[in-house]
Amino acid sequence: MAPQQSENISGQVAQAHAEEFDINHNLVQSVQKQALKPQQQQQPRQRRTTQKATDVNERTRTVIRNCLNHLNTNLNVLVIGGSNAGKSSVINSMNMALDQKWRDCAKYYPGRNHVIDECVMFHNRGSGGKVVFWDTRGFEGIHEDEHAILILRYVLEGRIPPKCIPCVLLMSKEIIKKRYHRVADPHRRIDMVLYVSDFTQEPETRLMGLLAQAMNMSKIICVNNVPIISVVTKSDNLPEEEVAAKKKTSFDHYNLEYTRLEMELQSLSKRQQKIFDRSPKEDWPICKPKFVNNYRCELEPWNDEPLDPSAVHTCQDRDATFLAIWREIVSRTAACGGSNPRKRAFSSASASRPLSRCLPFRIDYMRLRSASF
Repeated sequence: MAPQQSENISGQVAQAHAEEFDINHNLVQSVQKQALKPQQQQQPRQRRTTQKATDVNERTRTVIRNCLNHLNTNLNVLVIGGSNAGKSSVINSMNMALDQKWRDCAKYYPGRNHVIDECVMFHNRGSGGKVVFWDTRGFEGIHEDEHAILILRYVLEGRIPPKCIPCVLLMSKEIIKKRYHRVADPHRRIDMVLYVSDFTQEPETRLMGLLAQAMNMSKIICVNNVPIISVVTKSDNLPEEEVAAKKKTSFDHYNLEYTRLEMELQSLSKRQQKIFDRSPKEDWPICKPKFVNNYRCELEPWNDEPLDPSAVHTCQDRDATFLAIWREIVSRTAACGGSNPRKRAFSSASASRPLSRCLPFRIDYMRLRSASF
């Protein structure tokens, strides 16, 4: 036998010894390749899912900006909640989701109480329209209920300037009514209430009751029916079992819209209350609170300024949650414009002339309402 042929035979024998076979005389190496195929297929699927979420978020931002570009008056959102509930963090996270960069819209001022800070989130310089989030602080600490209800009512109606809140707290109810009863500024009137709750703490039932009474006692229809979005923060600090248990037992107590509806039911007759009580709570015309996970930026210890804003990176899941809130704000506070920029028309359009026909951004508005991106 030739030496080259013997070397080939010995090489094939060594390769056969090196390869392992299973019971069915199949190569184990081929089985391993087949097992690796699903793992290799999952990676492109994950990339496609991430890319799809990115595209949806970007299209949502474009549609929201197109709607806000037609804004010719102020869109005022009152951000209110208990102490340390994360109101300022929610405002900054809303701005982060829309602009994709960290900006300290709501300042962190520890120790300040009973104030309302103006946070401009969007400014249409062409027509002068602005989206303003009013960051409140310390309203749960007002001791007298009637005093707190009157102040909250005048804030919702746009009668009290935000800078005058510390002075108004020192006035009696009679002086407040005498000084601010005839004051009316539609630019300050609240169009949406964003209520923020800390899920690790007990719900602020007193503050929610005061705010609901202030809405119901107002003589302005748009303040009576002002849209409400309830937001729950810091749920990621609790174990999943505790979160699930709270959702079953006390989740409705974190919903401001549920509190307002309960107070409206008390004014109905007993027969109407029985009819309403028979219907399940899932069929009630209210929206459930939304769980949010805020963006966080490290602060300087001596001046509470952002330490490194570039270190805050975007997250697609967080952006999707906050963009859903943006979408609801725009769709539920749509303005028809008109010749008078100080006059605001809400989404209570007639059946003969629905709102989607009279909006200059009706196509984007309908896409927001249907969430078709």
